[in-house]
Amino acid sequence: MGMRPRYDESGKIIGAHNMIFDDISDQYKMQRVLIDKDIQEISYTAFMKQLRNAKVAEEFEDNNYYSREVISHLAIDYLYSALYLQKGIAEKRGKNVLSLYMIPCAYLCKHSVELKIKECLLEKYGEVENTHSLAKLWNRLDEKSVLHYEKLNSFIQELETIDKNEMALRYGVSVKLEPLQEDFIFDIDALLNNTKFFFNVVDEFIICKYRYKQKEK
Repeated sequence: MGMRPRYDESGKIIGAHNMIFDDISDQYKMQRVLIDKDIQEISYTAFMKQLRNAKVAEEFEDNNYYSREVISHLAIDYLYSALYLQKGIAEKRGKNVLSLYMIPCAYLCKHSVELKIKECLLEKYGEVENTHSLAKLWNRLDEKSVLHYEKLNSFIQELETIDKNEMALRYGVSVKLEPLQEDFIFDIDALLNNTKFFFNVVDEFIICKYRYKQKEK
């Protein structure tokens, strides 16, 4: 951030503004975001879409296969992004500085869990529930015999408490612009480590179970 002076038509300074992003000048020209060539970076989702459009293999025509692949990779993408933000949190830790990354990091983490459960649902049922509630998705999955179920279930309930109405981590206030019941106080390191453990367990004992069971038929 940095103070940027403001002038009137005669060149007389009339004030200043503390710019949020001081590296962007007042003369910055908005650029086209949607591009079709000279791509510097490409997401896995975009790559999958190109493969589907190019009809490189029959499985890409299968919506169930295509959705599983995209959702699976997006879940990892969101989690890795959260882990990247965790580094920024750790750098400021112990310096009595309010973290800019806590809520975005938690949101990315929670959303990655949502996508991972939906991947499980796709493997088991071939469809997903139209909800963002982790508790509803987890109950729909109904895998009480899975290893470490009680630990995973408790984790899901904690995530629901952190963001019960899908408002806390996205908006911070209610639709009526009032404070939410959530306290926004949690251990971000535990949240991320629990999420990684959750991914390991459901991938090995739920996703692989149904994915390779289908192939054996």
